[in-house]
Amino acid sequence: MKSAVCLPLLLTFLLTPTFATAQFAGMRARVPADANTLVLINAEKMFGSRVADREGWKARRQAAFDSGVSALPPTATSVLIAGRHDLHFGHEALWEMGMMNFSENKDVLAVAKHYGGTIDEISGHSAVRLPDDHFVLQMGPAFMASYTPANRQDVTRWLRQTNVSTPGGHLAPYLQTAFSYATKVGTPIIMAMDLGGLVSVNEIEQRIVKLDALKGANIPAKELVSLLQGIQGITLGVSIDDSELGAIRVDFADSAEILSKVGKPLLLEILKNQGAMIDDFEKWEPSVSGNTFMLRGNLGDEGTRKVMSVMELPASMTHAVQEANSPSANNSEKDKLLATQQYWKSLNSLMNDLRDDHHFQTFGQGAIWYDKYARRIDRLPILNVDPKLVDFGGTIAATFRNCEAIMQGVGMSSALRVSQTGGSGSSGYASSYGGYRASMGSYGSTPYGPQGMQSMVTGMNASRQQQGRDIAIIHTQERSKGAKSLRDIWRQIDGETAAMRKYLVNEYSADF
Repeated sequence: MKSAVCLPLLLTFLLTPTFATAQFAGMRARVPADANTLVLINAEKMFGSRVADREGWKARRQAAFDSGVSALPPTATSVLIAGRHDLHFGHEALWEMGMMNFSENKDVLAVAKHYGGTIDEISGHSAVRLPDDHFVLQMGPAFMASYTPANRQDVTRWLRQTNVSTPGGHLAPYLQTAFSYATKVGTPIIMAMDLGGLVSVNEIEQRIVKLDALKGANIPAKELVSLLQGIQGITLGVSIDDSELGAIRVDFADSAEILSKVGKPLLLEILKNQGAMIDDFEKWEPSVSGNTFMLRGNLGDEGTRKVMSVMELPASMTHAVQEANSPSANNSEKDKLLATQQYWKSLNSLMNDLRDDHHFQTFGQGAIWYDKYARRIDRLPILNVDPKLVDFGGTIAATFRNCEAIMQGVGMSSALRVSQTGGSGSSGYASSYGGYRASMGSYGSTPYGPQGMQSMVTGMNASRQQQGRDIAIIHTQERSKGAKSLRDIWRQIDGETAAMRKYLVNEYSADF
């Protein structure tokens, strides 16, 4: 998959009109006006592409869903996810909603049966309130929606204020434009974030002086600050035909020409700092057109997997609607075995996915993926699952959060020690820093990890060259400590996983 071949194909996808509007019929009008994030997936186009046919995606789709790798049920045809996120502080969601069209009819009452939810009716729609703080609603025979948090008044207001008779013009202009890429252009995967009015001039001025990408770039600071203050949003599109192609576009209120030389390193540094970097982006080609800066290139399997992991549909909209009508629904022993096997497969798939991915460019980048996978474990279906396995899954999620804290701590500890090195002409320094210890909790035995270290650098009038070497040594030491602790954690996870498998096989006389 060479860029020279892929870029024309990507441009074809971005510029050629299609008839994808029907895929999202009834969805656009249902997105609340205050949404600032949007994800659109045309599953039919994804799995009907030439690359999908050549590589047998359809045949593997059920297996990928069963194992937890894919959040798309095999019968899903289109998906919309929207939310209101605090993009300034931590990206926490104030609310999130999801909508999904299927190729066959679904019954929300089956969801209640599968998850033990409470049946309700809201604004003429059958609804189920689930233990995972979601409402799932029947929007049509083959059209379902979810909303969290499960506040009934908020759901009622959402349904009353949005309906299929409204054209969807209430959406933020940036999200309306992103929606058109999916409905008019036909791009199979669109992820958009409305950033208009997010940051002030003072914040930008404080942040850009810390960015390595701008050092020595000779960019007029006032002009750059003005451009960044007028950012409108960022959109990621993935087109799939002969291969998987991606494009990131960052839109501004004014011309983005000053980013022609520094745009790519600047964007990549920001993505790394936010923990949202994907290795494939390093090879993508930058360009500027009017008020838009773009990166285009190929997505490998790992990059595609990470992009799709951002799409966190609640389990109540995926596994429940897919499996609720199992023929064994009236056999409690069989139900427990099947539910436990499903949970085990999903949990192991998530662990394997993260275990094999230890080549993060920064520990901060890796931390965000550990957090995402911990949340995905928390959302796995647990009805009828063996209680000991549920506890084990909770322990794994907690352990991943320990890993996240360790990875974040590496950066903070490095920064602290670097700040203490002083500059040229210093008389040296001495510093102590605490270690970290992590445990598997109820399934762990002895805590592990270094308890603390002390380092000292002396020398009157230390040169800048020596200071640079000291800083490099500090970063290496901290990364080495963090990597060792992660390896220790994974060794214990592997041991506890083997013990849990042995218990399940003995308990159920079945393979796990």
